[in-house]
Amino acid sequence: MKTYLKVLSALCLFLGLLTQPMHGQQLQQDNSRPDEAAKIQVDQLSQTLNLDGSQQRAIFRALVTEATRSGQSPQMLLGKAASEENQAFAQTLKSILTPEQFRKWKNPNKK
Repeated sequence: MKTYLKVLSALCLFLGLLTQPMHGQQLQQDNSRPDEAAKIQVDQLSQTLNLDGSQQRAIFRALVTEATRSGQSPQMLLGKAASEENQAFAQTLKSILTPEQFRKWKNPNKK
């Protein structure tokens, strides 16, 4: 009788473990990673400033590097650079963009 109860309880335990849902690590892409957020910002800049491929790559690298170094989002970095709060990053952008593109980025309302 004892062996029967042991086998029955082991079988119930085994079946109970099989019916439990498995919770694995889910892969999801969101905008919290610097590279994903930088890609979105580069796409937006590319549409407004007509960037070529080399400019897109250079801005993407600069945004990811600065975002990981400072811990700020790429959107905040671009905003601070445009408002003169981050002179070093603004100079990096100035070296990548043409003078006309830089003016257009700096003052988006003026054509």
